Amino acid sequence: MKIQINNLIKSYTGEIVLEDLSLEIVKGSKCAIVGENGCGKSTLLKIIAGIENYQAGDLFIPKEMGIGYMVQIFPNFEGSSREFILSVFEDYQRYVQQINQLTQKMSENNFDNQLFDEYTKVFSKFEQTGGYDLENSLEAYAKGLGIDDVLDQSFNTLSGGQKTRIVLVQLLLQNHEVLCLDEPTNHLDMNGIEWLESYCKNTNKTLILVSHDRQFLMNVVSVFYEIEDGQVVTYHGNYDSYRTQRHERYLRLVLNYEEQQKEIQKIRLAIRRYRQWGHESDNEDFFKRAKALEKRIDRIEKLPKPIEIRNKLSFDLKSTQTGSKDVVIAKDLIIGYDVQLCNEMNFIIQRKERVAIVAPNGTGKTTLFKTLLGEIKPLSGEITFGQTVDVGYLPQIIKFENDSERILDYFIRVCNLEEEKARRYLAWFGFYSYDMYRYISSFSGGEQVRMRLLEIMLKGCNCILLDEPTNHLDLLSCEIIENVLEKFEGTILVISHDRLFLEHLKVRTIYLENY
Repeated sequence: MKIQINNLIKSYTGEIVLEDLSLEIVKGSKCAIVGENGCGKSTLLKIIAGIENYQAGDLFIPKEMGIGYMVQIFPNFEGSSREFILSVFEDYQRYVQQINQLTQKMSENNFDNQLFDEYTKVFSKFEQTGGYDLENSLEAYAKGLGIDDVLDQSFNTLSGGQKTRIVLVQLLLQNHEVLCLDEPTNHLDMNGIEWLESYCKNTNKTLILVSHDRQFLMNVVSVFYEIEDGQVVTYHGNYDSYRTQRHERYLRLVLNYEEQQKEIQKIRLAIRRYRQWGHESDNEDFFKRAKALEKRIDRIEKLPKPIEIRNKLSFDLKSTQTGSKDVVIAKDLIIGYDVQLCNEMNFIIQRKERVAIVAPNGTGKTTLFKTLLGEIKPLSGEITFGQTVDVGYLPQIIKFENDSERILDYFIRVCNLEEEKARRYLAWFGFYSYDMYRYISSFSGGEQVRMRLLEIMLKGCNCILLDEPTNHLDLLSCEIIENVLEKFEGTILVISHDRLFLEHLKVRTIYLENY
């Protein structure tokens, strides 16, 4: 039993996103859809889940393979988070309602044998249909994802991250054979990621993932479907195997391209010689041979020149000034808005250190950054920067003051550059001639992360604050950003749940503890 996609075509307003795409997903497999930002990963996932339509091709899903998709847009729900989770379980709701009604009637009529018999029958059906199992699993999943303390809070009052995890609990409780998960680890703290990772490794369900979390993919996935120029290339094996196979394929494509180019050059040289001989001897036969070779070139299916994405970003982040030895000093620091979020902090961050801020969700990681940036004041204590420390900030959600501005104009303006230099810097960071006059709003989230990081670099900051910098990046862009940051000569403070990213940066960890 498998999901089969044949020659699928998907386009938006005339622009083809997926072209002649074919793949099959075997029941029980744990697979990931990967590729560059904007290549159509989430679109393909939504097509499989039945949320997006497509223009041509075939999608075969066996009826018994029910598909669940983790929604990204949350409904308005008047009730608690627990009630929201249970709202999709109709049998459970019906039996609970009947039990409550019968309990009320029995309390009003002292003891009634008929009511008691009816109550016993309904309660038996409730148990047989897994009512208690559902409630127990709900508690276990919520605890694993770190939201057991908000189950009885109003759903509408929760943060986006909390709602995401509530929706995930609801999805995991439903009896879907196939789970389509789009960036499931975003908004999870380390404990939540490890819990979800364990669930995915041990479940018998079919998993189709879109994720930037390489450690998660490494520990869970065994099949990779990479979207490349609208089509799919399949790689079997773990994440390391996928990377190796992908590079080997790239080398084969380069070799095939170079051999074809050599063959075409030989034919073109022969064409020139036949034409030269034809002119010199006034022999029409030589011209006919040249014409035949030209038709032969036209019949050759030209191989595209392979371009490896890791070659797209080649700029090193360099700070323009050394800065003080002690970059950030916190003394008896307490942070929060009106309420203290974590225990008192005392720390010193020195020049060229890489420091990760680690804590459960809601403990104040982003609040600490906002305090460092002076956007909010400490509740008590103090925090100071050393002299000549120039801070750059990459927020979790990238916003531009005017996203209808063209990217070239933006960098000329904010970085005070001549057009030629702006073009060169943008090209070094993976933005080419066809990007120069695109509006900022038309770029993907991952591309906007690269824009802001380039802006920080061009302004010569020697201390940068990164809030979940890999959240919207494709896998190879994550590796490239790592390489850029490893060469950075200044100080880095980072909030990230990307375990591989933190490992490669060789960070020192500052833990925030719940107050």
